Amino acid sequence: MISREDLFKIRHIQKINTDKYIKRNYKSVGIDSRNIKKGELFFAIKGERTDGHKYLDSVFDKGIELAVVNDTWFVKNKKKFPGKSFLTVRDTTKALGELALHHKANFKIPVLCIAGSNGKTTTKDLTAEVLSQKFKVLKTEGNFNNHIGLPLTLLRLDRTHEICVLEAGCNHYGELKYLCEIAEPDYGMITNIGKEHLEFFKNLEGVAKAEFELFDYLKSKEKGILFINSDDKFIRNYSREVKNEKRFTYSYKFNTDVKGRFKGYNKNFEPEIRITKDDMEFKTSVATFGKHSVYNGLAAAAAGLYFNVSPAKIKSALKNFKVTSSKRMEVVTKNDLTIINDSYNSNPESVKMGLETLMEYKSKGKKFAVLSDMLELGSSRRKEHSEAGKLAQKLKVDNLYTFGNESYNTFKNAKKIKNNFYFKDKEDLIEMLKLNLGKNDIVYVKGSRGMKMEEVVTALTKN
Repeated sequence: MISREDLFKIRHIQKINTDKYIKRNYKSVGIDSRNIKKGELFFAIKGERTDGHKYLDSVFDKGIELAVVNDTWFVKNKKKFPGKSFLTVRDTTKALGELALHHKANFKIPVLCIAGSNGKTTTKDLTAEVLSQKFKVLKTEGNFNNHIGLPLTLLRLDRTHEICVLEAGCNHYGELKYLCEIAEPDYGMITNIGKEHLEFFKNLEGVAKAEFELFDYLKSKEKGILFINSDDKFIRNYSREVKNEKRFTYSYKFNTDVKGRFKGYNKNFEPEIRITKDDMEFKTSVATFGKHSVYNGLAAAAAGLYFNVSPAKIKSALKNFKVTSSKRMEVVTKNDLTIINDSYNSNPESVKMGLETLMEYKSKGKKFAVLSDMLELGSSRRKEHSEAGKLAQKLKVDNLYTFGNESYNTFKNAKKIKNNFYFKDKEDLIEMLKLNLGKNDIVYVKGSRGMKMEEVVTALTKN
């Protein structure tokens, strides 16, 4: 429930013909005209691809009584909406964040923010599942982890929730700092520091600087706690400047508060790990596919142990976890063919993890790696795509199919691979796969979101 009192705490707000509607509270906030419901408050958000202001006719037709709009838009368009009620602000996106901040202040519950280069969505989901064994959890749905998605999650807070688990993403400096000012987290976890968004961050040091905005915020907070992945050298080095009472550590390699030991994969290629804390030890599988899960599972278990979730309940949560947020490392089996759909996003570290998963996976048939472009790498794009080719060659991938302008460099640097093909046309790639795939074969499909490699998966599963 969104209260009118919180609405009027937004700076620079003006009321336009709102007297008959301003005395009520609103069920929730919506930004999508396609699924907005009566009783909700509509925020017209101007994004990169669309502008919510364009759909106000449709919004009012659905019975919405009050819309929050940019004041510059209102000056130009108010005559088109006689009798309609608006709250005008300088920037609806920032106003959404302010409203979320004021709404959150009504609930005195702990907030855990999860950031990092790789695995943060799965780690968030696993952590929320573990904590839900003891608490009523509000979590980020999907990967709504930006300056719009995070406030929308906070605006779903109600009196039943006991803890909040948020995913926080960034591709520019200052973004995590801004999200922290809205969410005011009490706890923070950074999964790892990897080669993401190098177009903006330039190098790993730049990535670390951006991700550590979360830890910087928590360090400045009197009781902020940092979950430290000591296996990551950047995070480990950062933690040396953090007081012991403000950090909780986990690792496979080092002596930490929570220690993990990888025991191998079960028949479903799910990792099995042994977890130790003080004199307590237990073994669990993690019901997500591939090598990534080794690290994501330990992070979630560490959070559970910190919040005193019992080992039995942690084990149950990890073992019975069902993926809901994304299609990362989704395993699709069709007509004796296994497809690893990792088409949601791509960067050098996740490609490495994916190729290693492919080559470690036990299969009676042939193995195919289908790689497309990693976007937002800036001046590093040629080098990183070349390295991906060298890695595929080093791991002895037998069948490498590449697509995209940058992936030509992957193809060129994998000349020793027996079946190494480059495609300028995605349809040609799909047809070549169909000709060469056989019974018990396994295909790994990887690419940045903009490359739409899920089209390859769809084509293969249809036939």
